[in-house]
Amino acid sequence: EKRDELLKKENNILVRNLPVGEDFPMRVLSEIASAPILSKEDLIKKAEFFVASGSDMIDIGMIAGEDRSDEIPDLIDTLRPIVGDRPLSIDTLNPKEIEAAVNHGIDMVLSLDNGNYEEVLPLLKEKNVPAVLLPTNFSEGYVPHTPEDRVASMQKLVEACDGLEVVCDLILDPVNSASIVDSIIAFHDFHEIDKKPMFFGIGNVIELMDADSVGANAVLAGIAMELGASILFTPEESGKTHGSVRELAIASKMMFLAKNRQSIPKDLGVDLLVFKDKKKRFDLKQDDNVPIVKQDAPIKFVRDKAGSFKIRVEHAISVKDSYIVATHFKKTKPTISFEGKRASEIYEEIIEKGLVTRLDHAAYLGKELEKAEIAMLTGKEYVQDFDLFKDPEEFIKQN
Repeated sequence: EKRDELLKKENNILVRNLPVGEDFPMRVLSEIASAPILSKEDLIKKAEFFVASGSDMIDIGMIAGEDRSDEIPDLIDTLRPIVGDRPLSIDTLNPKEIEAAVNHGIDMVLSLDNGNYEEVLPLLKEKNVPAVLLPTNFSEGYVPHTPEDRVASMQKLVEACDGLEVVCDLILDPVNSASIVDSIIAFHDFHEIDKKPMFFGIGNVIELMDADSVGANAVLAGIAMELGASILFTPEESGKTHGSVRELAIASKMMFLAKNRQSIPKDLGVDLLVFKDKKKRFDLKQDDNVPIVKQDAPIKFVRDKAGSFKIRVEHAISVKDSYIVATHFKKTKPTISFEGKRASEIYEEIIEKGLVTRLDHAAYLGKELEKAEIAMLTGKEYVQDFDLFKDPEEFIKQN
């Protein structure tokens, strides 16, 4: 009953069966970019990954400048069983592709702008399909930049689309491009005069900045919440943004809790702390009056007569399904593989089977297996014998 009452308000809409709006948690919309050129297997894997990561909605990203409308029904049919009851949207400005998607049961359209809305608006109204609005006119090459121009152009389009459920995207700019500050001001100013749900394209910022995505996603989600945004949009197109959907899903919960508790997003019982601890511990150095030894030169490498190991990490959709593999080799031939989630369970089995006889080899295995475990937990790429993070000596020089 409460949900139905909230959905009567101007700032809330229903997309398929999902309530979207300022009175609900911000919904995470993850995009499968360039979906038409993916194999069916890769398309399904990507969708399964996003669902497992906590995505609320899945977007089919089309290819700009091309007409792939004949492929859209198959894309929707392939993804529908994977996404279940989650809304499925399509990202295209092509009226033919929009029409094909709407006629095949798409739940939301990305996007309408001042150049294409007239052609598809009657169909969207007839089928009652919500759309994301852009303050652009790409058919004429028009993209507003100042907050005033964005708001005015969006107002014009909202009025033209009267009677259609809409989500407004004022376009979040990357840092030091047109202006991320101006784009945030545009969101703020539009929300002051119109309470319709807003679309916040966080991926625009994260993909175009060489920084870890965890903290950046959290901060942008907080800004989105303060602005009144309802949908957080992201693809995961590069290694540095891998995990963004999961991060935004957690950030959305954090910000919803903070908003409703009227508190800062701290001590909420949910967090995005990955590489740093919440509290810094200072341990006093003990003076045991013992000699301090520093290495003069590395010890000479001697091959272990028991054999060698190749180590890898098998990353799965979810961390709980990922694992470490250590394969034993004797004279270049594999003899046995060890699998586990903990470094200790693998090296203990190796010791138990007598497959390491040298102390230096045992120390090396412990180091590499622990690196593999950290990589498995954090999503980092593990390559045996290479640093997991920046080279310590280089880091010290830089800082």
